[in-house]
Amino acid sequence: MKKENAYFTVEAALVFPMVISVILFVIYMLIFQYDRCLLEQDLGAMALWGSRVETPSGVSLEDLTRQRMAAMYREKYAVWQITALDASLERNCFSVEGAGQLTFPLPGWNFWSRKNVWSAKADYHYDRVSPVTFVRLCHRFLKGEEEGDD
Repeated sequence: MKKENAYFTVEAALVFPMVISVILFVIYMLIFQYDRCLLEQDLGAMALWGSRVETPSGVSLEDLTRQRMAAMYREKYAVWQITALDASLERNCFSVEGAGQLTFPLPGWNFWSRKNVWSAKADYHYDRVSPVTFVRLCHRFLKGEEEGDD
């Protein structure tokens, strides 16, 4: 019987789990970034919508915004849990804020915190422009353009 050294098998048994866990950690980080970008995209679209929507008579902008946030499609988030969604209108500035979190499947994966959760927040602010103000700005722009042609 020939005697062989088994050190290569032992090294592979130690390295293989570390390599697999690093690959899974990177995949989870990419999923987190994907969901964070989706949250920012949804909030940006909501803020842009809120800054330009015209409210019908008898309906407030807050009610329309709540209906739109409730109808937001949340199944597209891979592993993300939305923890906060808030919209407000103050001094003609429409603001949308949101937050979400990702819970790790294994307790030892989060090296930066004692909690087993990564979270992110996003907010957008847009000024609402009334149609009258928009027309005045357009006239001022056209008038300035005509004066610049001379």
